[in-house]
Amino acid sequence: MPALLRALFATLRKLRRAPRAAPARADLPSDPWLAAILGALGERYRLGAPGNDGVQVLRRTARERFNLYRVYLATGGCLVTGYYEAHARPPHGEGDARALLAKRVDGPLAALGLAPTGDTVEAWAGQVVTRRYSGRFDDAGAAAEAVRYLCQESEQVLDTAAED
Repeated sequence: MPALLRALFATLRKLRRAPRAAPARADLPSDPWLAAILGALGERYRLGAPGNDGVQVLRRTARERFNLYRVYLATGGCLVTGYYEAHARPPHGEGDARALLAKRVDGPLAALGLAPTGDTVEAWAGQVVTRRYSGRFDDAGAAAEAVRYLCQESEQVLDTAAED
């Protein structure tokens, strides 16, 4: 009986198809650093239009639509750049918005290798502080982790009123 079972399993193994390889992504860029980042991030990520900070990152959150994120990849210096906003409506002010960014964003991004590189302040419906974070990533895997955090695991728009 065991010989018969071995023969049966051997026949089944021969008949079983080889597993299919994942199809190659046609949208991967020719730059090896960008291609490695997108390969690590998976099908939900694409590249958008180039801008001052590099190529914008898009992420699919639903079935078909890709959403723009304020996250950019610059191949020249292997830079990942992201922007966070903190809204301060009265009675809160610009200082409260800066403190909120320092409290909620600076630490986690520093652990990933991103540092604040500048703030801008706009006055509309209170004060809006936009902080730019940037970091150099020679390792595409570490860059992909930073992009994933920026796009999926954190909120890029904060409000001091929500902290009360």
